[in-house]
Amino acid sequence: AALHRLYLFRTGPGGGKRRSDPSQQMRCFIAAWPDEPTRLALSSALDDVSQRVEHRRVARVDDLHLTLAFIGELADDVAFDLSDAIENLRFRPFTWQLDTLGFFKEAGVVWIGSEHEKTRPLATLARRVRAVLDRMTVAYDQRPLAPHVTLLRGVKSFVREKVTPIRWRIDSIALYRSTPARHASRYARVER
Repeated sequence: AALHRLYLFRTGPGGGKRRSDPSQQMRCFIAAWPDEPTRLALSSALDDVSQRVEHRRVARVDDLHLTLAFIGELADDVAFDLSDAIENLRFRPFTWQLDTLGFFKEAGVVWIGSEHEKTRPLATLARRVRAVLDRMTVAYDQRPLAPHVTLLRGVKSFVREKVTPIRWRIDSIALYRSTPARHASRYARVER
């Protein structure tokens, strides 16, 4: 898929993080996408909670993912270089157990994740991803990792609950871009 041509303002004297021309933007993030069995299990959990909880918007099943780092705007050349770096990042596959439905009250988001917020391999992978971003001087959201998969948006209240565990084997990650669409953003993998 063709990506928009974006322009990069490189760092000047004194350094700083690389950013793109705000009038020409590609919103990017680094994420893991579920394999088919995991996606189907997540779809089942999504169907269940969406029938029980009042909401404004349901996540598209094909868009369910785990964000490891939100970056924001990137120029094409930086995005392609970063995509290559993330593709070359090697890690031992691991299993993340999703066993809890939770709620980000301020965002109005119901999510599925782990009762134990971070598994050690997941936290290690996120640190390694962020180290790549730091080495490449790419700015990103510095908030601590809160691993989750967004299911519903526009929720006013929700009480955390346990669910039948879903075991997600995470064996690959990639750089993705987000393109605004009429009802929700669309996601695509960034590739040369």
